[in-house]
Amino acid sequence: STAAGSQTHDHSQSQNQSENLSHDFVSSLNVWKVFENVLKPAEFSYIEIPSGENTGYYRYSYNELNQNERNIYNVIMQSIYSMPERIEVPALEDGDLLKIFEAISYDNPDLFCMGLTSTLQREGQKIYFVPDYIMTYEEYSMKLSSAKNIANTIVQQAMAYSTQYEQELFVHDYIINHCTYNSNTQNVNVNNMYGCLVEGYASCEGYSRAFQYIMSALNIDNRLVTGEASDDGITYIGHMWNFVVIDGKGYFVDVTWDDPSSENSVLQHTYFNVTTEQILLRHANIKQSIPFCNEKEANFFYKEGAVLSKTNADTLKDSLETIILKSKYRGYNSAEIKFDSPEALSWAIEEFFTNGVVYRSYQITGLLKDEPNAQVYYSVNEELNTICMYF
Repeated sequence: STAAGSQTHDHSQSQNQSENLSHDFVSSLNVWKVFENVLKPAEFSYIEIPSGENTGYYRYSYNELNQNERNIYNVIMQSIYSMPERIEVPALEDGDLLKIFEAISYDNPDLFCMGLTSTLQREGQKIYFVPDYIMTYEEYSMKLSSAKNIANTIVQQAMAYSTQYEQELFVHDYIINHCTYNSNTQNVNVNNMYGCLVEGYASCEGYSRAFQYIMSALNIDNRLVTGEASDDGITYIGHMWNFVVIDGKGYFVDVTWDDPSSENSVLQHTYFNVTTEQILLRHANIKQSIPFCNEKEANFFYKEGAVLSKTNADTLKDSLETIILKSKYRGYNSAEIKFDSPEALSWAIEEFFTNGVVYRSYQITGLLKDEPNAQVYYSVNEELNTICMYF
């Protein structure tokens, strides 16, 4: 007999948006304007913030700003880590302060001291950016140090692997194995890398920001992606995931959706390095300008040799045994297989669970004893033509 296992994802809904400036995001950022007295503006030093290889950051949101917005971004970044009460900035003659605020938030996952609201305050000719901090400087320093220590350990462990694919896979699996999904809005840390890496609880925002920070530290090109996602294909809510460049080719990766919320906690790789077409099956309204992704080389199933066609029962059994053994070698407690068509998927389900191919393979690989009431638990994703069987 067979028992179908199911896995669901309980993603957080966006917070109530302000009547003022906001956007579709798990956390809605807001900027307010206040005007006061007359002062002479300062001279500003526009030191461009570093980005790219060997800098620890890939600041793509910065690149999407116009020059005036970039100037303000750069001025803010010169002192924001010391958490000043306010930062004098040049006049915003051409641009949008919300875009700058968003860019700073999206590009810098370690700036989790900032809240969701900031004020643009004018005193005569002087203009100030006034952040809303959600913790003290002492608390932030302690939390940042703790998060960086864990991140550095993960980076060192990942660097034991020689390829970008293996490094990314290690980070993906580490985060899932050490973090539990939680969208409790009473705990602000679930939305940042500290919650994910130190406390072990995070929303999609925490997962994505931790992944972003570690990928950047590994010099793997990446960025945050914000938009909406749906479990049922009908109701869409705010969501965050990632875009990565592996060996010069771009992919989407959704760490949150690969971390099941069910008690068996079997990590999956359904959304590890997928194409634009695949991500848009359940994700929508992407805010960022992301290149079209159509590569498969670093997709988990293709890289692991786990993409199968409709052939015959013996070939299917041999392939399944190879995939099981490789999964066991990696320390996984599941075997994941992708089929190249819906027809191949339907055929495989029939062969696996009606004609007994899976039981023979489990016996050969030492996963199942010859018992009359043995059960194999599995889940099927018909949209992506995948089967995941749990050991």
